Amino acid sequence: MNNLVVVNYDNDAERKRIDYLIEKWSNKGKIEKIRKMAIIADMEDMDKFVNDIMSRLEGAPKEKVRIYKIEEVKKTISSKKTTLNYEIIDNKEAVEGFLKYLMIKLGASYECSINNTKKYEVYTKKGSCSISIKLKEKGNKLIITFEIEGYGESVDLIKNKINNDMKLFIEGIV
Repeated sequence: MNNLVVVNYDNDAERKRIDYLIEKWSNKGKIEKIRKMAIIADMEDMDKFVNDIMSRLEGAPKEKVRIYKIEEVKKTISSKKTTLNYEIIDNKEAVEGFLKYLMIKLGASYECSINNTKKYEVYTKKGSCSISIKLKEKGNKLIITFEIEGYGESVDLIKNKINNDMKLFIEGIV
């Protein structure tokens, strides 16, 4: 069964990522990238509309126009979410400096801050994900919580990178 997948991308970088995926998946089935114009039309007089389109095409218009009946498939693909927690001796200034360094190392872009939580967005070759970092003081300890959310392999990739660097940081201050 053919499926029409409509992707509304915002910029050329997103388009290139999708082009890469089409190439990657092309050996797993028949994928045809629509290179011209796709129109989703819902109207009473489709025949007249298509006839009007064909009258404006040169050559063999019957070979240039294909019409499919489509219905939207509601996919409930949930994002993947993981949490990392660390508890260390309270040295908020050093921790904040390291976290800033870590986000730069990951190539994450800062989105916003809400209370004690900073939100970042990161793009990898495996996909994009969001990172929320929450700092909470508890006695003489500082609790650092990372929430990583996204689709595909990017979540595990970022989780592993953060975990490895946090372990090294914690070993260095203990």
